[in-house]
Amino acid sequence: MMRITTPGFYPHMSADDYHADPCPEPSLTQSIAKLLLERSPMHAWHAHPRLNPAFARDEPTKFDVANVAHKLLLGRGKDVAVIDAADWRTKAAKEEREDALARGRLPILAEQYERARLLVDRARDQLSAAGLGEAFSPDAGDGEMVIAWQDGDGLWRRAMIDWLSHDRRLVLDYKTTLASAAPHAIPTKMAADGWCIQAAQHEAGLDILDPEIAGRRRHIFVCQEATEPYALSIVEIPEAAMTIGRRQLAMARDIWSACSRAGIWPGYPRGVIRPAYPEWAESRWIDREIDEFADVVAPLRAPIARPASMLTDLAGG
Repeated sequence: MMRITTPGFYPHMSADDYHADPCPEPSLTQSIAKLLLERSPMHAWHAHPRLNPAFARDEPTKFDVANVAHKLLLGRGKDVAVIDAADWRTKAAKEEREDALARGRLPILAEQYERARLLVDRARDQLSAAGLGEAFSPDAGDGEMVIAWQDGDGLWRRAMIDWLSHDRRLVLDYKTTLASAAPHAIPTKMAADGWCIQAAQHEAGLDILDPEIAGRRRHIFVCQEATEPYALSIVEIPEAAMTIGRRQLAMARDIWSACSRAGIWPGYPRGVIRPAYPEWAESRWIDREIDEFADVVAPLRAPIARPASMLTDLAGG
């Protein structure tokens, strides 16, 4: 395993070595930061390879196409083993898959490999049309660039950047999605998936390692739909979003520091919680209550109009 002993750029580190955390001490990543904020320190501890003795990386097959597309676009990552089978249900296919994994390769079904290849071809076409023809090119930058640094208090942090231009001014991240990548859907996805925290983590490390370009970098996410016609959106994180990301990252970093020093990684509060009822749900119910009372209940309470002949019969006339 390749080890990190000093802060710097590590362009040739494998993904396996990176994910095992090769820093001198357990280090903070953007994914751990997200867990600290969205779940709890206990979840972060459980997901950290240097803290949890029973840690094991989960590699579900549902990400096969995305992982292979990532490999084909960036030119970095595990070698691919294409398995000529319709699915993974047969004994032969399962054995081939296990053999590929044992040899450190990324197994994928032949049909899924063709999807990944087409996905990348469409991505390159659309990036070129947008004036980003050199994006993800090995001639213009480094794919899966690993950076490691220590912040002001000496805490180790690390990141793997999908692609960093040689001049270190352009930071690219490639993401695939089964949902919409349309521009109107991006703000929700950007917030839900923590893109701003990720960009802030990359910025923090790059600014420490290469301070001359601080404030002059562009952070762009390429978000592509994994279903035909494989459309994508090219998203530059705006300064307002970066500001939120920096604040979120600062809070996660403080939680990480406190837990690391104390050796305590708490979960959710132990006492009874009393959550506030969501305003949107309250508003929706009040509207429904008013509408349904008017349409259903009120008419039932109103006097029932009867024909005059019926009233005469009831009176005995």
